[in-house]
Amino acid sequence: MEPLDIFAWLTKEEWLAILRIGLGLWWLESVRHKDLPGFLRGDSRGWVEGLVENHPIPAFAGILKATALRSERTWVITSWMVVLGEFAAGVSITFGILTFAGLILAAFLNLNYLLLAGLKDQGEQGQNLMMILIAVVLFVTGAGQVWGVDALIF
Repeated sequence: MEPLDIFAWLTKEEWLAILRIGLGLWWLESVRHKDLPGFLRGDSRGWVEGLVENHPIPAFAGILKATALRSERTWVITSWMVVLGEFAAGVSITFGILTFAGLILAAFLNLNYLLLAGLKDQGEQGQNLMMILIAVVLFVTGAGQVWGVDALIF
């Protein structure tokens, strides 16, 4: 009698689609768990300014100070862009709509979160690294082609 292969009931592509959907839901959860009214008002500015103050990568801190932290208005715009970016990445990856673009956006956001926290021991750094790794795997394998809108379009 052959050993039972519990994973044989789905193809590799279907397992990658499950991973893709999971990553997309992870992004949507990232939006859901925020204090959206406060976040969209720019309430997180003080926290980000604290991280940027003694940042181990001065060039990255300089970019943030010159762009996102330049004024209250630019910070609120940045906050909205973060939420909309996370939502767009989540919808794109979950439903397989323009999946490659969604995966690139997701990796870009995660990379910026990693850079923002710097080289400190931050609790969510493992999450960001894992999400980047999953996005790269899905990008390389073309995971939007199974159980996704991309399969219908392309």
